[in-house]
Amino acid sequence: MRKVLLFLLLLNLLSPAFTQEAGTESFVPFVSKLKAKADESQILITWRNPSNLEGVLLLYRHSTEIGQNNLSEAVPVASLGADQESYRDTPPDDKLYYYAVLIEDPSAVIQELFIPFRNKTSEGVRITAPPPMESEAARITGIKAEVVYDSVQVVFENSNPDRNLLLFRGASPMTTSEDLLNASAPLQLKPGTTRYVDYPIPGVESYYAVLDTEMFKLGRQILSARENTTLQGVVVPLEVPRVALPPVSGVTAAAGADAGRDTQGSAGPEAAAQASTTAIALPYLQLAEDSESVFTIPPRREELDPLTEAAVSRVLASAAPLAAGQKTVVILPEDKNEPGGGESTGLYNILQEHLLAGDYAGAESKLQGFLNLRRSPYTEARVRFYLAQAYYFQGLYEEALLEFVLSQGQLYAPVQPWLESCFRHLWE
Repeated sequence: MRKVLLFLLLLNLLSPAFTQEAGTESFVPFVSKLKAKADESQILITWRNPSNLEGVLLLYRHSTEIGQNNLSEAVPVASLGADQESYRDTPPDDKLYYYAVLIEDPSAVIQELFIPFRNKTSEGVRITAPPPMESEAARITGIKAEVVYDSVQVVFENSNPDRNLLLFRGASPMTTSEDLLNASAPLQLKPGTTRYVDYPIPGVESYYAVLDTEMFKLGRQILSARENTTLQGVVVPLEVPRVALPPVSGVTAAAGADAGRDTQGSAGPEAAAQASTTAIALPYLQLAEDSESVFTIPPRREELDPLTEAAVSRVLASAAPLAAGQKTVVILPEDKNEPGGGESTGLYNILQEHLLAGDYAGAESKLQGFLNLRRSPYTEARVRFYLAQAYYFQGLYEEALLEFVLSQGQLYAPVQPWLESCFRHLWE
């Protein structure tokens, strides 16, 4: 303790030497009494500014004590005005962090002077709980949708290229969570995507929204007009000579974003004809006589020519019929027998004690609690598959439809009959 006191006394005595240039009286200002105090999710940094301070304050954060040798590796947290003497920082995790506050003078020169207990901390601080998931979520801004020949190009800015995104297309603006239920099934975009080329049906007005996948799953999505959702509809003209939607293939959304573009980035009939990308399917297309509608019903029905009718019949004959009404709970093969341990044991108990026993409300509550912990993608899909059934047998078909959609990426075949049933119930 005596050594620390002697050091501080010596520092105060020698501080003029630090703050004078050789042969001049030019004072180099620095802040003092820098402290960092952590609470649950933020760190409060306080300090004292020198009198008559000119310039701006630069706050830095690093995993080790900050000095001349590692300033370039420190994270610039904020640039603050000369009248500020505190700042609340939200670090990305609950690791130990150190801070420093330097002054940038009016000529943009940073005064790289480091004095322990004055303008830098010598003891690390950490928050007591990890930051909320919202801080990691991708923030989508500047969304725009533009018709390019026979397609719609959706472009936006993405603040976190490591996060998965969902693209929604609707027939009306999507400004609330309820509007998303009326949109088409969301399309999963690869991390880092900032552009997607869509092929909606010509003559039908389309609106778009892009959301962070995890935030949507947790129900914490926020729709901001002209930021992550469009307010102005776009329509591919009816006169566009497109025979049909581009063929569905295994091309990913990221690759599909560039499909149908030539080397100069423009689109044309030849490029569009060769494009192979994933189109968002519309479950039901309802046509109605409406004087304000862009799309109108043809004046009369035309019979198919024999060759076309025969081709359609062959396609329909080869397709397996989908059940219109699901009557009993469906358990996946891997969940029928009691597992030896691990997370599957908890899921097995929920299925046996609640879902299979007909306690659908209890199953809903338990399965939602099961999802509060991070699970593997396949386990999460299984849980959502059963959660959707719990909703379905309570007559909550919209909620069931959403969970089935979120699970079909891992469980495509088992989910399809349930989707058909949900659509038919909602239709009726």
